[in-house]
Amino acid sequence: MDEEKVFKRYDIRGVYPEELDEKFAELLGKSLGTFIQNKEYSKKLVVCRDNKNSSKPLKSSFIDGVLATGIQVIDIGTGPTDFAAFSGMKKDCVSVQVTASHLSLKFNGFKFMYPQGNGFVNEDLNKVKTIFRERNFSQSPEAKLKKDRALSKSYREDLKSFAESKGEEWDKKIVVDTMGGATSSFLPSLLKGLGAEVVDLGDSKDRMPYRDPPNPKPGKLSELKQAVEENNADIGLATDMDGDRVTLYKNGFISGNSVFTVFTKLFDGDKVASLDTSKAVEQVAESKGEEVFYTRVGDPFVLEKALDVKASLAGEPNGHYAFLGFTAYSSGILSALILSGLDLEAYLEDLPRYYSERRSISVKNKEERMRELEKIIEKQYTITSKTDGLKIEEENFQVMIRPSGSSSKIRVITESKDQNTASEVIERFEKLVRNS
Repeated sequence: MDEEKVFKRYDIRGVYPEELDEKFAELLGKSLGTFIQNKEYSKKLVVCRDNKNSSKPLKSSFIDGVLATGIQVIDIGTGPTDFAAFSGMKKDCVSVQVTASHLSLKFNGFKFMYPQGNGFVNEDLNKVKTIFRERNFSQSPEAKLKKDRALSKSYREDLKSFAESKGEEWDKKIVVDTMGGATSSFLPSLLKGLGAEVVDLGDSKDRMPYRDPPNPKPGKLSELKQAVEENNADIGLATDMDGDRVTLYKNGFISGNSVFTVFTKLFDGDKVASLDTSKAVEQVAESKGEEVFYTRVGDPFVLEKALDVKASLAGEPNGHYAFLGFTAYSSGILSALILSGLDLEAYLEDLPRYYSERRSISVKNKEERMRELEKIIEKQYTITSKTDGLKIEEENFQVMIRPSGSSSKIRVITESKDQNTASEVIERFEKLVRNS
């Protein structure tokens, strides 16, 4: 077991069973249990899993490890990650989700959330990693396992009431692609309960999950697009494996930035966004007298800041949106419920128009290349942020250049109100990255 390989920037992920298995899960449970014993958290832990085959034995072994450290475990069954976060918030304790999110089905992993619902930041994940490496586990008397299925009812009720407080009406035909993931037992039935006619793509599948990888990128959603058109549906909605992302189809796929901007119009109060977010969000927020706070890319950083500034909404253009009045974790289900209850044509037609281009460029050493790029770029442009890579904001465009958190790549994002400018600038900076 190579902890250096599976402990990632935001969570723990690896190929099952080659990189993480039941023994790994048990040791990880002991590590997190020891971490909780050493902190001023309540001595209990909520555990949930997605519906992937390997998640069941990993969850069972993880629970065994936690119990051995004297931490009580509340097993809430199967569901999306925001269900785990919501339940941990209700029980005022740390929560855990067994999932590898949108990665290929051969992967699995774990996400840790604080009692407020937001994901562990690097500092605390590294502490758990150190305990795992040193094997210096708590020796408290073994605790007991409690199964709590009532939290699922509370979660459903709160999702429905929150959506109803923001939506207008759900008398629509909606196509849903859950990938056969953790939202499959929640999203279709919740939409029906709100009054929608639902075409669930999972109904025709003979296995769950039915997509590999379970990633709702528009390029992988041709079946959703076709089903919306063939059924003359109003909208299409897709979520990923653990339900923390949503993709919207309405007369074409709607960008994550546009969805974020719709939510910015809908919710009052300050917002928190990752640095790669469109200026459209800031433009709409400022028109309402609100402020947008920016953080490095990654939902743990976004949500930590959102709690700090008491924001109403936090998000990223990759489909992560969190509504702090519900819980401090991104909820694809709640996003989908709210979007499906809006007059989307009215919301979308007057959004500020910006054009974005994105490129991912493979490099041998991303850290070294970023240092070289900084020296070159600062001679030609004003770098407005170095929080997460390099951000440049000129009068008619902005550029974000940052190292990937998961691969040896540098990502370049450009944006402008003029489509030709956005295209020209992405070509210019891609060439700079490749040739520096």
